[in-house]
Amino acid sequence: MGAKNLKFTLLFLFVIGLNTTSFGWGKVGHHIIVEIAKSYVSKDVQDSVNKYLGDITWDAASTWMDELRGNTQYDYMRQWHYINIDKGSQYDTTIENGNNVVKQLEIAIHNLKNRSKLTKEEINLNIKVLFHLMGDIHQPLHVGYGNDRGGNSIKVTFEGKQLNLHRIWDTDIIEYKKLSAEVIEGMIDKTSHRRVRKIVRGNPVLWLNQSRTTLNFVYSYTDVISEDYINKSYPIIENLLMEGGLRLGNLLNEIFRG
Repeated sequence: MGAKNLKFTLLFLFVIGLNTTSFGWGKVGHHIIVEIAKSYVSKDVQDSVNKYLGDITWDAASTWMDELRGNTQYDYMRQWHYINIDKGSQYDTTIENGNNVVKQLEIAIHNLKNRSKLTKEEINLNIKVLFHLMGDIHQPLHVGYGNDRGGNSIKVTFEGKQLNLHRIWDTDIIEYKKLSAEVIEGMIDKTSHRRVRKIVRGNPVLWLNQSRTTLNFVYSYTDVISEDYINKSYPIIENLLMEGGLRLGNLLNEIFRG
């Protein structure tokens, strides 16, 4: 095990115990989250996850749910990527009859913690759902407002192209700023163990509420996306991706260790 893996595994022992509707982060964001998680779990945990994933890579598993568009066999998952909560309202378990990112993430975590009751194929499916929804719950417009379809109905101009606000946050800021897993790992290296322990605590409802605290800024956009807006958005996205990756790593350690 590398020094970084060992450092983070020991740390977690103290903790644990292009226009599209409602699909995101983009590939880069989802890949960053699973790459961070993979870098900070033990070799044994990596091996366990790899055993269940089979031939599919972590990167591919993280975007598998987005690749299902048009496949009617998986229409039942369409609402799992997001949750709509009106401004000023709070989460409750009846929203979208549980067909939302919070409830389905809770179900995937529960299923994997009780995987002795599942087939290998069912475990494979739940890992892919976990990987993807841990990304989606950390994207503010996936936990935003239904009246504008999570920003999909808001038209803006960026670099001379007419896009929507959802896509700007899913993909364009990440690509414009060339954000990568290496950048996030550099942030983690500068983050105290105490703060990391605080970040990984909690549950999907807490993480939902934390992601929603950024919505006031997200909606401070102008019709033409400015460099100032991009520069202020970028650190928020960095932090959300870091939190998503660390939390996914912690969950994998909890589920698959031992």
